[in-house]
Amino acid sequence: MKRINAIVLFLVGSLISVSFSYITNNEHEVMITRHDKDEVEFLKLAKKFEKYMCLLNLPDCEGTIIADQWVLSAAHCAVGITQKFENGRKHFVIIEDVEIEVDKVIMYKDWNNPQADNSSLKDIALLHLKTKPIDAMQAKLYVDEDEVDKLVYMVGRGNKGDGLIGINGNDGKQRGATNRIETATKNWLTWTFDHPDTQTKYLTEFEGISGPGDSGGPAFIVKNNTVYLAGISSWQDTKGGDEGLYGVVENYTRVSQYIQWINEEMTGKGNVSEAILRVEPKPDATVYEPKIISVNASTLKQYVGEYEISGNIMKVYTKENDTKIYLFVSEGQEYEFVPTGEHEFSSEILEDYKLEFKNEKNGVFRKLIIIQPDVTYELTRR
Repeated sequence: MKRINAIVLFLVGSLISVSFSYITNNEHEVMITRHDKDEVEFLKLAKKFEKYMCLLNLPDCEGTIIADQWVLSAAHCAVGITQKFENGRKHFVIIEDVEIEVDKVIMYKDWNNPQADNSSLKDIALLHLKTKPIDAMQAKLYVDEDEVDKLVYMVGRGNKGDGLIGINGNDGKQRGATNRIETATKNWLTWTFDHPDTQTKYLTEFEGISGPGDSGGPAFIVKNNTVYLAGISSWQDTKGGDEGLYGVVENYTRVSQYIQWINEEMTGKGNVSEAILRVEPKPDATVYEPKIISVNASTLKQYVGEYEISGNIMKVYTKENDTKIYLFVSEGQEYEFVPTGEHEFSSEILEDYKLEFKNEKNGVFRKLIIIQPDVTYELTRR
């Protein structure tokens, strides 16, 4: 299996989700679908599964409801929640448009061991909710080991696009797609994004894959009208090309290999082990809320423009009658920042993520400084 180079900008991985940066292939985050089908069909497909879904709110990443107060997702997503706990903050996921607090995260400590081979990674995590979702459905866990050749249904609201053009922005809509499992290894289920003209038994009517933003989301198998969770969106092998194009290979965590671990942790019978990380929010944890200052919307024009770093373009723009700044990351999503200081804007969701504008000339700022908890980047206006 190929190793992954670090992302050109850790920023991209951090704003979109938590970077799975040691795998050179790309992590996921809305569905990328075949180009010859009406998009409406993929929107309809997602509706069938929406009540099983949980938005991790990081600001994206997905999870699947598997019990009254339990959600199963990817470890590389859940680590973002544990970091908030360690910083004294609470975290809320979104189920059926309702925010629900997470009061425990359980995952393997070695999921992100950069020395480990991809095949040995355990990209899986359990989230315990403080209260039971009112209007939600629970997926059963797929326990059999006969996944190969099974039809899977994927659902997510990450980036959209199709197999010809790849990733093409994000509109926040939930989409579904199908594929057929080709291999089942110790930790992974895999399938290929097949072109409609491909002569293969694995091509499906609503062929697709997950996109950036769908990480942690489900691969469902449906048997006798019962929905089973078989896989968890983890990473994509792009075969040296761009993400989201025909021919890329999906890698989903194989749920059937973790049944005992999941059941033991949910029932409180999990072994005390150095391999397992169980994290809860601090007793005095608070909710992050940036201190917003008042600004005149007309003054925001001085920040608007395209900024570049290492060949990567990021767009800053505003919206009518709005005092927020919006940042669009190439092949990513739109992120909101609110005014919190002089020429300073802070993320409404991610603590300690800020934008600062410097080097004003003729009423226009030439430099954009992106500040993250562990690193700062300087971009230049194009």
